[in-house]
Amino acid sequence: MPGDFKKLIPILVVLVFAFAGSYFAFLQYNPEIQNGGGDVKGAKISQESELPMPISSEKISSSRTLNSQQTTFQTKKSPEEVMMFYQNVFSDKNWTPESDKREGGIFVTTYNDQDLLATVTITRQPDDEYTTVSLKMSRR
Repeated sequence: MPGDFKKLIPILVVLVFAFAGSYFAFLQYNPEIQNGGGDVKGAKISQESELPMPISSEKISSSRTLNSQQTTFQTKKSPEEVMMFYQNVFSDKNWTPESDKREGGIFVTTYNDQDLLATVTITRQPDDEYTTVSLKMSRR
């Protein structure tokens, strides 16, 4: 048994040095951002979709695809207050309301502006102090 262990010591030493070398090489790695100069699909929508949130709102999540961007946040404002807030925001931007559905405590309103569609979904649980809002901007 002691002879077998002595054979393993050089292998373990090599593995430890290989691990240490790769770890330090990784620490030194500094990736560069490559700018291909080409157009990125969806870049325009990410700039136009920056919509304001009501004061004292807290962002929960945000996701982006080639043709859409969705942001979810919560606020202590009532669903009606949030609905009025976004009616004013889209009215100021000259967007037109396309549909407005209110059922079972869920408000879903869509607005359009030529090639973009904005969907505002507002929900609030009866025993919850927060209203959850989802804003989705997408290309038509």
